[in-house]
Amino acid sequence: MVNLNIVKLSAGHAFGLDGRAMAAANTPMEHVTDLDQYKISRESLREFNVLVVTDFIDQEFLNENRDVIEAFLNDGNIVLACTHIFRNWLPGVNPFMPKIIYKHSDYEMQIVKEDSIFRGVDLKELAYRKGVSGFYARGYHPLTNPQAEVWLAFNDGTPITYADRTTTKGTIVAHAARDFLTYSTGDNTTQLISKQTLEWLSMELDRLAKGQQS
Repeated sequence: MVNLNIVKLSAGHAFGLDGRAMAAANTPMEHVTDLDQYKISRESLREFNVLVVTDFIDQEFLNENRDVIEAFLNDGNIVLACTHIFRNWLPGVNPFMPKIIYKHSDYEMQIVKEDSIFRGVDLKELAYRKGVSGFYARGYHPLTNPQAEVWLAFNDGTPITYADRTTTKGTIVAHAARDFLTYSTGDNTTQLISKQTLEWLSMELDRLAKGQQS
């Protein structure tokens, strides 16, 4: 079993300070190290095997350093991108497109891969907060790779979350919504997401390690 060693790029924005973000986002998590986004380099990522990129990140800077991210992936690692990508810093991922909405139910979703990190999650609890829809996903990254594995989609089939295992030697998870790791608390089924993300990461790292050995 490969040990999880996750680095999350810190954007240093106001919503991440003094408890002003989702509560779980400010709670230290096992296996997770915060790194100032402007310190990203091949050397700073060397000890990690999972890179998490979330909203409010400086994508212009990441685009300038996209070779660092591509090298990290080609070393057999994982990138979780939980944000709206609008620059070409992540290999094979198209720019974010807003979902066209005519009624609130257009934000409702379906689990495409039943044994993904969303298993057991009530998607109404994910999409709605106090009767208002659109709290989880409001758009998507159009698929480039036909071999990508879609996990979550809007009800019209538009992909929200997918895994790409063939564009690089690592695994890319492109997710046009909130950080998986913030869903670790609460009183409904969404709290399963963080736990199941960590479980999936461990299994995927084992798969990648076996692939490098073969």
